[in-house]
Amino acid sequence: AKGRNQLIASLKGKQQQNSKKLGFTGHMDVVPVGEIPWKYPPFSATEEDGKIYARGSSDMKAGLAAQVVAMIELKEQGLPFAGEIQLLATVGEETSAIGAGQLVELGYGSDLDALVIGEPTNNLIVIAHKGALWLRITTLGKTAHGSMPSEGINAVEHMLKLLTRFQEKFDFSLEVDELVGASTSSIDVIHGGNGTNVIPDTCTVEIDIRTIAKQDHQIILKDVQTMITELQETIPNLNATIEVINDLESVRTEKDDAFVELVYSTVESVTGNQIKPFGGPGYTDGSQFTKAKKKYPIVILGPGVGEMAHQPNEYVEIDAYLQSIEIYKKLALSYLTEAN
Repeated sequence: AKGRNQLIASLKGKQQQNSKKLGFTGHMDVVPVGEIPWKYPPFSATEEDGKIYARGSSDMKAGLAAQVVAMIELKEQGLPFAGEIQLLATVGEETSAIGAGQLVELGYGSDLDALVIGEPTNNLIVIAHKGALWLRITTLGKTAHGSMPSEGINAVEHMLKLLTRFQEKFDFSLEVDELVGASTSSIDVIHGGNGTNVIPDTCTVEIDIRTIAKQDHQIILKDVQTMITELQETIPNLNATIEVINDLESVRTEKDDAFVELVYSTVESVTGNQIKPFGGPGYTDGSQFTKAKKKYPIVILGPGVGEMAHQPNEYVEIDAYLQSIEIYKKLALSYLTEAN
């Protein structure tokens, strides 16, 4: 969109031939402030008690800024490394990661060997997260006067029957991943009718399905369509359509991947803490970068507290932010050594 630019910045080492390419990525957009008043101005950076308060401070301006600073310091200090570091600063992550999707379509990310996403993890290591399949289902009926319901086709009543069948047929909690937990679904939006005395001819719901690695979105979509077809055999005049409004695959890098082990040892050396990689529920731009032509390990690692994302008085701890800069620098140097 006009005025919404993405940024690709590269820092090349001394040796390029047969060398690796490390990606850093983060999104520049934030969610709205919300209706609850803030103690601190949401679009200013207020430093207090070792924290920076601002909208997006955790999600995820701190992580993106730390990646930028790490690259600048590597350049200014002339620290030796081979290969290349590429920063991909995206737009639209909060709206289905559309910016990263556009970059992948243009070929960006397809030549990476590893990718670090600077989302807020409190400098812990996330190697997996759920995918998102959002469905908009619409039932179509026929209007009539509320006193003569037999003359119309009630789209809301048809939707209620459809949703009842959906909840009976699909138990997503049975699909479990050791890192991210169970798959889920939630019916989060419903619209139908425009007057108490008018039979509604349209009803729309939006369902948020969060998937794990072994689930195929196309199979889920096909199963939902089959459910509707079967309902149409028992409910006269049922007319329903499905629209996919978000389709992002889950992300999973194995614990024993060499890059994950390097990230683990790097974080431990900087923080002094022994930590185990884990999984998260929400999607990231990684869902788009998994669609790149080349497959590579993806790790999510950044300052900030994930629980503070989208919250009033969002903050990032300054020490964690500064620590993440050192983690990114040391990781890049270790991964992109001239020996490689």
